[in-house]
Amino acid sequence: MPLRSKVACPGCGAPLIRKPAGRCPACGAEVARHVEVARAREEHVERIVAVIGTALVVLVFAFTAGLGLVEGVAAYAAAGAAMFWLARKTFG
Repeated sequence: MPLRSKVACPGCGAPLIRKPAGRCPACGAEVARHVEVARAREEHVERIVAVIGTALVVLVFAFTAGLGLVEGVAAYAAAGAAMFWLARKTFG
């Protein structure tokens, strides 16, 4: 699930929606490296969220194996809410 956060120009702060030839369309500053670093950080965060999410699903599955349907759904909902709360800065 790509997050695709908005990247701002390091020179003028304009949002980089498209960057012809690796330059800011507003001020002409070189932004290719800046965007590359921002995207690499974003991919790193996505990987961390995926690993934590997978581990959380496995843990919830292990702890709820003997529960009924309603209790299992409630446990998965609680785990999802906890995951969202822990990664809230990532999502918004």
